[in-house]
Amino acid sequence: MADVDPLAESQEQIDTAEVTEPLTGDPTTADYSTYEALRARFTEFGSRYNRVRATPAGIWYLVVTLGVAVGAMNTGNNLVYAVLSVMMGILVVNNVLAEWNLRGLGARRSIPAELFAGVAARGAIWVENPRRIGPAFAVHVRELDGGHAAAEVIRVDPTGEASAPADWTFANRGEQRFAKLRVGSSYPFGLLLRYRDLNVPGTVLVYPTPELAAPTLGGPGEGIEGQSPRGGVDQTGEFAGLRPYQQGDPVRRIHARSSARIGTPMVMLRAGETGSRVWVRVMGSGENREQQIRRATGLVVQHALRGDAIGLETDNQRLEPATGALHRRALLTILALL
Repeated sequence: MADVDPLAESQEQIDTAEVTEPLTGDPTTADYSTYEALRARFTEFGSRYNRVRATPAGIWYLVVTLGVAVGAMNTGNNLVYAVLSVMMGILVVNNVLAEWNLRGLGARRSIPAELFAGVAARGAIWVENPRRIGPAFAVHVRELDGGHAAAEVIRVDPTGEASAPADWTFANRGEQRFAKLRVGSSYPFGLLLRYRDLNVPGTVLVYPTPELAAPTLGGPGEGIEGQSPRGGVDQTGEFAGLRPYQQGDPVRRIHARSSARIGTPMVMLRAGETGSRVWVRVMGSGENREQQIRRATGLVVQHALRGDAIGLETDNQRLEPATGALHRRALLTILALL
């Protein structure tokens, strides 16, 4: 029987272990993963717990309280100690009620379907209170990333929600992303501001700033835009549809029932009434390209209100003239993403 060397057998086991379980992972990658995990944990902590900042009134209150505390220690007067106790009690009550006021609150946006760069769009911010006991009071909500919107909800009942109007304004066209909403309140005494950042991601498409300008006549290959002459109007034709009222339209052509149902004055169109065919062109590049896009947006908005058939031609896209809200939105989307 051959002798077995224990040292050789141990070395063979070590080599086998090294082969079957190789060392994997990059130290740099591991450090980055640890950093991302800590960052995610910190973000989660910040979204679950409230942060506190003293208001101007709260700073003065704390200064006065500190002064009363120093006076009580120097004089030993029981009356001064009683005043200090009341002031400290107010701080305790303020913290307890303020912490409960923001507990469990959520928020969401209600943004208009159409947003134009540089134009304030009125929407709403909703605050949700999932608690079964205790309403929430004086809740402030504002955007942290884009839109510069802010709102204040006076009261949110338990297991309910309430909204407040908010205006979103974007400086640039194109896709705009949201990330966080800051929910805060200085309830009940306005001494301390408590707030918490909520992760409420979202994306909206912002159309270019509409710049209204008088269109020029011509074909689809001439100038920035062109239109065909408007046809005649037959006041006795059959009913063919409705369009929004424009300044200068005869009042007798307003359809009362449809206007009352929609909430805006609507004018009747007759079968013999033909609208214009308008071509809007944005071609080439250069310093005036943004101005061309703004003018084109203004033309689309203006002619869509008149019920005209609008076509769009760019360097790599072409839409034939058509009418309707869906076609209008398709035109504005192309202009926003140019």
